[in-house]
Amino acid sequence: MRHTVVIMLNLLCWIVAPAGANEVPLAAHVVTIDGDLREWGQAAWISVEPAADGVGLRGVFHGEQDHDATLLVQWDAEALYIAAAVTDDTLDVGRVLPTQREWNGSGGQRKDRMFYYDHLKAFVREPGANAGYNLWFAPADENGLFWWGGRQRQAEVVHPPIQAASIVRGTTRTFEIAIPWTWMEAYPQPGDVFDGTFLFTDSDRPGEDVAVKIASNMESWIWWQGGLELVGQPDGLRPRPAKEPPRPKQRVIAAAEPLDPRIAEAVARSREIAIAAAADSVRQLAQAQAAAKAAAEAATTVAGAVTGPTAVSGVVATTDVAAASSATGSLRARLNRKLLARRAALRAPQYLQSLDRDPELSDAQVDSFYAVLRRQMDRIVQQRITTRVDFFVIDMASAAGCRRDQSRNFLVDLLAKLAEPHDEVVARWIAAAATTSALDGPSSAAFVHEVSRRAGSTFKKLGITTSQELIKRGRKESGLDEDEAYMLIGSLLSP
Repeated sequence: MRHTVVIMLNLLCWIVAPAGANEVPLAAHVVTIDGDLREWGQAAWISVEPAADGVGLRGVFHGEQDHDATLLVQWDAEALYIAAAVTDDTLDVGRVLPTQREWNGSGGQRKDRMFYYDHLKAFVREPGANAGYNLWFAPADENGLFWWGGRQRQAEVVHPPIQAASIVRGTTRTFEIAIPWTWMEAYPQPGDVFDGTFLFTDSDRPGEDVAVKIASNMESWIWWQGGLELVGQPDGLRPRPAKEPPRPKQRVIAAAEPLDPRIAEAVARSREIAIAAAADSVRQLAQAQAAAKAAAEAATTVAGAVTGPTAVSGVVATTDVAAASSATGSLRARLNRKLLARRAALRAPQYLQSLDRDPELSDAQVDSFYAVLRRQMDRIVQQRITTRVDFFVIDMASAAGCRRDQSRNFLVDLLAKLAEPHDEVVARWIAAAATTSALDGPSSAAFVHEVSRRAGSTFKKLGITTSQELIKRGRKESGLDEDEAYMLIGSLLSP
């Protein structure tokens, strides 16, 4: 089963575009592994939320109180340091031994138990290596923090020789981890880009048997995948052995049999989406930096006056109530800073949120739908490319962690609304875009209605067509030329 889960996650990661390489700075001072994250202000902050770059999910999340996570990463000559701050309104802790990870049901059903309790999974692989290291962490309980893992395709053990600690206070918990380079048999150098995948499971059913949870089919997890680029030159860094050839700085894919053309096309689209996401991040960088600076100044003022609890070797700190309250206040200040500093994810307009939709779909999943639509349409407008429209269904479902019929039905409902000539909200939206583009209003409306009508009919019949064909039909109906059509689409996409 472990191999099945790894294969599933790898396939999903092809569809959800990995984030670009994140710069991992040097630790500003000696890192004390105690669960208190106040000393992590200079680390790389990575937001793990629906529609963010490199993030995929499965299941339904009901806002930040249900589940919200942030990763922090830094390094020095001794170790790679990873921390996570998680807000979760329902804690569901269960210790799963590596020898008991597989659940077997009737009819040959098999599942990994870790996905049915709250866990953090960390995967790290150095550049050029064929295998990486997996670590699973269960939140701390009265018996302390529990973890296990090891190198891929080798035996996994309980409490491998890393350092880890956690603090749990109310609905907030932290993980603080130091992974020695010697344990990974790695010789890191500045500029190396490590592969990283960090997965958070969210089970809100404490006390229930695993079989009952599996039968409910309500599992949820969210993950981030991307590159971790080591920045800076630490003192005491071990040089690579002379006999070891220089390793590539970037991740590589081993030569293999030629891919099926359909798979190759899907991989190419994933890479294009990743490039588009990186360009989108650059456009928003100035705003994010300004917010981060203001938030950091506020957080520094708060944190300087607070003293928190300590935890050693994975055991939850046990201090008096006043100290625990102080630690919670400090952590919440850090979380508030994170909420201000992270790059804002794309949020769906109200008219999308108000559409009739499958009751299983959350607002966060609609945000993911919108993010995919925006990025795909931006590519079509800016690069004048053509794409099969059924890829929208696939990419939206993958990004939102839902079934394809749910993303398809959402598109059908949206396009039916856009094709309706008497809808006042749509009419005002088209008129505003036409004015922005200096185009004729009735011609612009005819273009939108025709493209929406044909696209909706295609999705409803499970048919296949291309964006170029739809634009061609819209132009024929409206009389717009090619440049005018793309100009109108661009104006319609503007926030």
